[in-house]
Amino acid sequence: MDAGHTILRKIGTWSVSLCILFSLAVSPMGVIGKFQADVPQAGFIIRATSAAQAVEAVSNCGGQVTSSLEIIASAGADLPASHVNCVLGQPGVLAITANTAVAAAGSNPGDGGNDAQKDRDDKKEPFGKAPATDYADVTGADLVWARGDVSGEQVTVAVVDTGIDPTKGLDAGRIAAWIDFVDGKKKPVDPNGHGTHVAGVIANSEVGADGEANGMAPGVNLVAVRVLGEDGSGTYENVIKGIQWVVKNQARYNIRVMNLSLVSPAQSPYWADPLDRAVTAAWASGITVVAAAGNDGPGAMTISVPGNNPYAITAGAFSDAYTPMVFDDDYLTPFSAAGPTLDGFTKPDVLAPGAHMVSTMSNSSYVSKNHQANRVSSDYFSMAGTSQSAATVSGVAALVLSAHPELTPNQVKYRIMASAMPWMSVEPLQAVYSIWQQGHGRLNAPDAVFADLSGEANLGMDIQADLADQVHYEGFSIYDQETGLFRLGGDYAGMGGGFASWGGGYNVDPGAIGAWSGAIGAWSGAIGAWSGAIGAWSGAIGAWSGAIGAWSGAIGAWSGAIGAWSGAIGAWSGAIGAW
Repeated sequence: MDAGHTILRKIGTWSVSLCILFSLAVSPMGVIGKFQADVPQAGFIIRATSAAQAVEAVSNCGGQVTSSLEIIASAGADLPASHVNCVLGQPGVLAITANTAVAAAGSNPGDGGNDAQKDRDDKKEPFGKAPATDYADVTGADLVWARGDVSGEQVTVAVVDTGIDPTKGLDAGRIAAWIDFVDGKKKPVDPNGHGTHVAGVIANSEVGADGEANGMAPGVNLVAVRVLGEDGSGTYENVIKGIQWVVKNQARYNIRVMNLSLVSPAQSPYWADPLDRAVTAAWASGITVVAAAGNDGPGAMTISVPGNNPYAITAGAFSDAYTPMVFDDDYLTPFSAAGPTLDGFTKPDVLAPGAHMVSTMSNSSYVSKNHQANRVSSDYFSMAGTSQSAATVSGVAALVLSAHPELTPNQVKYRIMASAMPWMSVEPLQAVYSIWQQGHGRLNAPDAVFADLSGEANLGMDIQADLADQVHYEGFSIYDQETGLFRLGGDYAGMGGGFASWGGGYNVDPGAIGAWSGAIGAWSGAIGAWSGAIGAWSGAIGAWSGAIGAWSGAIGAWSGAIGAWSGAIGAWSGAIGAW
């Protein structure tokens, strides 16, 4: 099989254990089943056979409808906990989920190695001047601009975040549309600063001290969708409203990419999670969605929602160790979340720069005022996180679509994953980090844009059937309790090379990192040459045939401890009648 395919395993039909159904502790995001007690939560998302039915169910039970979420056939509602069972008993209601908290993925600027003073010294630019940024050089995006005159033209990227403050490189003329689901402001604002920083990584056209643009795709247009508040926090409901708006307006503004640099703990299968369902719907509509892996690494099973979505492109973070053109001292950042997901998928999909990321931010923003040590110049700020990694990948996705506007999201994902360069040691020749840590490897902009690649990611996954709850999927990842290792199962059991087996630990040994597959820094257009090519792994079609609502557990089903999750096939399948 080709590179870039999602790793799957076939799932048999069997039922959930009764002891799991009745013994789970209810979490803040647990799906509330018909046999579970009321939960004292005020905000809920009610899913039904249609959004109209969900709205009617809430109204019939004395709740207050706060939104109609047609994109996931749901309604947001404020509902007394004592009325939950009433709603569950209404015709067409399938599930009730608490309106979970969401946060910007990277609102804390520090990462233990982040040193804004070093950024200021390296740039040799006084306050008030635009510094140079390095991530375009680290990924080869600057070579894309030079080789193909491709900088993101005719592509619009939606930034669903804390808002955007118009700046020199992100002027109001570049912001094609603005909507505020937090305060209803009529003009673009960003009281927090995170969204502006992310947008700057993607699209900043201001020329830095090195004579190059300071963003990955300086020719793109932006759509700013504010869903997070001044402190960087928000809710599932607001984020889903933002995604729904993007999908409804994608044709009007030619929105081809959506960046989600926000996170929430994963507490259910992807298909049972309302935010993940919205991301899946956006992907099905033709929008390439890029999500942050999350900053809870380096341990296993730390991928956040919506980075756990198997369809989307999930970005983890590496550091260039302040040497952008020297690859052999780079390292995986300790904060970068690792897989597998609760569904057994190998995530992240790729690694991108995510440490000491210098980008735009107003000095009056919440993040800037609370972290003045990270200010690099009057308009630039240094942050670290997979938020910035996701923004870097979104920039490359925009470059790919600028050069190849006919591509589907699956084809864009394929090019980005198939061209990525796995992280290798030379002697012995093996992967330095496992597939659950580095995904397919280091982001490689020139090959993603220009290489002769034709194929699709997510092969074998029927996204429309998934959305219709006719089929769901699991990945091939298995935790082997006898060996204490994560490994790939199915036809890929026993694959070695340090890539397909992992004990869940974190190793940093830059001196042992001799190469990224392919010629280091050559950007020659040749795809990685490692003989254990990741492209060999693609999965068979998985099939989950349980009834809707059959999964009614909370996070207690798999606490995240390595020994607590065995990767058993069908851990959340089965029809109600089988219990």
